[in-house]
Amino acid sequence: MTSTQDTPRGDDGGPIVELRGTGKSYGNVRALHGVDLKVFPSQVTCVLGDNGAGKSTLIKIIS
Repeated sequence: MTSTQDTPRGDDGGPIVELRGTGKSYGNVRALHGVDLKVFPSQVTCVLGDNGAGKSTLIKIIS
């Protein structure tokens, strides 16, 4: 049995993290554009892509 503090938000079935239309630019370079992401409790979520695809930028935005 876990306490309420240990239980992640989203008990209603909704996501615990949600991004809509997220983007990031460095000057004229667009690193991310229009990213939508939902992370649900008890699911494994992976960020995968080629070098330079914006994975680290996305993780920095989330954190």
